[in-house]
Amino acid sequence: MELSLVTSIALAIVFFFLFKIATHHTSKKNLPPGPWGLPIIGHMHHLIGTLPHRSLMNIAKKYGPIMHLQLGEISTIVVSNPKIAKQVFTTYDLTFVDRSENLTAEVISYHNTNIVFSPYGEYWRELRKLCTLELLSAKRVKSFQSLREEECWNFVQEIRSSGSGRPINVSHYIYNIQGILISRAALGKEIKDTTDFSNLIKNIFIEMGGLDVVDIFPSKQFIHILSSKRARIAKMKNDYENIVTKIFAERLNNQSNTSVESLLDILLRHKDGTEFPLTVDNVKAIIFDVFAGSVGAAGTTIEWALSELIRNPRTMSISHLGLGEEGALE
Repeated sequence: MELSLVTSIALAIVFFFLFKIATHHTSKKNLPPGPWGLPIIGHMHHLIGTLPHRSLMNIAKKYGPIMHLQLGEISTIVVSNPKIAKQVFTTYDLTFVDRSENLTAEVISYHNTNIVFSPYGEYWRELRKLCTLELLSAKRVKSFQSLREEECWNFVQEIRSSGSGRPINVSHYIYNIQGILISRAALGKEIKDTTDFSNLIKNIFIEMGGLDVVDIFPSKQFIHILSSKRARIAKMKNDYENIVTKIFAERLNNQSNTSVESLLDILLRHKDGTEFPLTVDNVKAIIFDVFAGSVGAAGTTIEWALSELIRNPRTMSISHLGLGEEGALE
């Protein structure tokens, strides 16, 4: 009996490896090279132990600028060469235009109806056109110049008033300013408790960028049930909705005292329209995109740039820039 059981297990293992060998060439013949993988987790073990981008850099040195990684159930092509990456985003942009879905995006973007995660098509093109014309056009951006100058001046004054030699949380100021600027530009008013709202957007942005077991095994529903991520994201979404719903209600009831039409006003005009109809959830998803791009991506970029300047003080010196005493280029 014991011999039969051992034989069955041995045969199962042999058939497993024969199957892997038989399907290796047919399933991977068109994929770029990559490191050796393990069952179930694929190549995830190669990313453990150091920062992911450094692990990818080390793997790319061995397998080239285009390589294949299997992250759980997700088949991934990694491009590490700038010229090839440019082709991906320009020449072959329609092939790679759609983003992979994940749990955070599904919940926060109202089933992928925002600009970032909606599939390429007429809906996406209309959203992009609308936001570009009404928020990102040169005329529109210039109209907010005085607002940017005002908030930057307030930023400098707050740092100055904090006292010499005392440490300050620059990240707090950066994300707070970004929240104020985008709320006044996109919503027509400053959000109450801007700091809390900016931190909420930042935390959601972090959740979207992180790698979670739920995202690498999307078909395993039992993992979704066991994971706390869905509950965590649902709470964040509820907090976001509590804030924007009040603003929406105010705009729909014409209680705003601003004379300048904001992006939110324009989006709400399309609500239940005929030419390009949008639901309230669609508008919420789009507004989240605007805040995520400003508070999340732009805030992180500014934070990174300032930290690099602090690490390289010579870069900030006037003499290094070739400026004279009067600030003119020599």
